[in-house]
Amino acid sequence: MSNLNNKQKTLNALKNKSLVKVISGIQNYDKQKTLKVAMAAELGGATALDICDDAEIIKTVRASVQLPLFVSSINPEKLVTAQAYGVDVLEIGNYESFYKESRLFTPKEILEITRKVKGLISKEVLLCCTIPSTLETETQIKLAKELFNLGVDILQTEGFTLETPVSDRDDVVYNDILKAASTLTNTFRLREALPEANIITASGITAITSSLAFAMGSSGIGVGNFINSLYDQIEMTEKVKEVMENISRFNTHLVTEKEKSLVFQN
Repeated sequence: MSNLNNKQKTLNALKNKSLVKVISGIQNYDKQKTLKVAMAAELGGATALDICDDAEIIKTVRASVQLPLFVSSINPEKLVTAQAYGVDVLEIGNYESFYKESRLFTPKEILEITRKVKGLISKEVLLCCTIPSTLETETQIKLAKELFNLGVDILQTEGFTLETPVSDRDDVVYNDILKAASTLTNTFRLREALPEANIITASGITAITSSLAFAMGSSGIGVGNFINSLYDQIEMTEKVKEVMENISRFNTHLVTEKEKSLVFQN
C-alpha cells in the first residue's frame, strides 16, 4: 500500500509549488534503465519518480528508492493493480509516446478510464491525469474541469510539437523554450481556469525551462527526455541536480524580490 508520508510529501510539494518528478517513461519496460533513472532521481534530489505499469519493475523500484512513486498507464486494470505494490500516485497518461503510433485519446475515453480507476482505488493513493495536448485549448480546459470535479488530485499538462521548427539560431536557451512553449501555454491556461488545482507541467521541460513552468502557475514539473535519454547514471544524476539548482536559484530570486518589495512598501 501507499506510504502515507509519501502522500503528504507529494501534497506538500504541490502546495509549495516545488514538486519535481523525474519521468522514466510510460513505455520504458527496461528494468535496468528504469533503475538507473530511479537512482538518479533520488541521488539528484528530485521530489518524485514516474515509471511504467510493469509489476516487476514497480516492485523492484519500490524496494530500491524511497521517493514518492508515480505509475503511469492507460490501462485501468494495471493502474488499480499497481496500488498493491506501494505506489503513491496513479497517473492516467503520459500519452506522447503513443502519438508516434497514431494513437490519440478523446475526452470521453479519458473520463471513462478515470471513473473506473477512481471507483476502485484506496483513499491513500493519489490520482493524476494528463490532459492531451492534441485537444483544442477550450476542450482541454473543459476536460480538466470535469476531471477536477470527479476528484482527480493532480492534473498534468503536456506539449505537442512534431519537431522543433527549423531555425538558423543555434541557441540552446531559445530551442529549449521553443520546445516547451506548448506545455507552458497549456499550464497558464489551465491555471487561469482552475486556480485551486494541482498542476504538473511536463513535456519538453529542461533545466532551462523548469523555472518558467512555475512562473506560468505550475505546482510541479515532470522532467523526462532531458534525463531519461541518457544512458549513464552519473550523467542522469547531474542533470537532475542541474534542474534542482536552477529551480532553487529561481525561488531565491523570488524571495529576494519579495523582500525588496516589502522594504519599499514600508
